[in-house]
Amino acid sequence: MTEQVPRVAREFHVGPAGDRYALTRDLKTGEPYVLHRPCESDPEVQLDLGSFLVLFRGQERDDLLQLIGSLLPDDEQPVRDGLGVVRPARFMSRWMPSRQD
Repeated sequence: MTEQVPRVAREFHVGPAGDRYALTRDLKTGEPYVLHRPCESDPEVQLDLGSFLVLFRGQERDDLLQLIGSLLPDDEQPVRDGLGVVRPARFMSRWMPSRQD
């Protein structure tokens, strides 16, 4: 018997045949992954995020990207970084060194 890993999940897609997809995070390691259950009687399949985004091109992928986007704050004015990418100010302050002008 395999050890049950503590995890938190948010379902993002249910297919027409009943297959289910959830964005999941292992609570011990913090690693995110996609959990896929083809149907109730089939075992769960775990895919790392990169593999899922490369291998899937359908509505499942679009729904995951929409979920990820919904997790970002939208209550801030965006700023443009030095590479021309527009990001929320809080994101910039966490990842970019402050500039003295």
